[in-house]
Amino acid sequence: MNEPLPPAIDPANPSIHRWPDLGLTLIHDFITPAEEAVMIAAFHAVTPETTIKKRISQHYGHHFDYTTFGVTSRPTPLPEYISSFLPRLPLFPDRISTGATSDPPCPITPDDGDVLPDQFTVQYYPPGAGIPPHVDTHSMFSEALYSLSYGSAVPMMFRQAGQNEARKLRLPKRSLGGGGTEAPVAAATTAPEHPSWELLLPARSLLVMTGASRYGYVHGIKGRKTDMVGGEAVARQGRYSITMRSVRRGERVGCECAFPGVCDARVREEEEAAEGR
Repeated sequence: MNEPLPPAIDPANPSIHRWPDLGLTLIHDFITPAEEAVMIAAFHAVTPETTIKKRISQHYGHHFDYTTFGVTSRPTPLPEYISSFLPRLPLFPDRISTGATSDPPCPITPDDGDVLPDQFTVQYYPPGAGIPPHVDTHSMFSEALYSLSYGSAVPMMFRQAGQNEARKLRLPKRSLGGGGTEAPVAAATTAPEHPSWELLLPARSLLVMTGASRYGYVHGIKGRKTDMVGGEAVARQGRYSITMRSVRRGERVGCECAFPGVCDARVREEEEAAEGR
């Protein structure tokens, strides 16, 4: 595991850390401790919908479908604890035709485009639970991917996607219209992996992935009970997260990013070309 990449700290707001070449932004203290307490209590007041590998999930807006790796059409109204912070989200234009990282997208207002998230997955991770490394679907969701962490801190791993991820994307249910996150784990290839590094996500922080971090990097959380933080072993506590995406519809479904090896839209093009369509 490599050392974390140093961020560029916003001089006007030191709580905002950016990695411009990756299109990655981390906003510390995005919610208050009081909001955090309300959110945790609200989560446990609702019956869990799904439990996968120890994680307990609830879905609002459009539901994420773990069978098809897409979304369902049965939207659920947002709880107040989510709708209350939505106006504070930094929104970004949906750059379907690019995966460039030289010029990170500029925040915009909701009136500038239909980019406000409408698919929300709220999850609880007991100590030791993690997420397999994956690349979120390109074609079905808009560029910006948001992850709000609360309850406790956790390191998230990032690694440039390689041949193994490209192979996984070509497994069944991993193409346009049916692809999604967290594909079934297949046997690793013998090809060397790209260097990986971990970014500590503090409690109450918001992570925003665009550009390369969204399209060309895998991210995940290692399942372990202890993390090294500042050179010291720290016991992992229960963590909550809200993953937020904007669902693409109709002609907006698709992608022409700069990472064709792990782009489900390109995979569909390959399949159609092979079938002579």
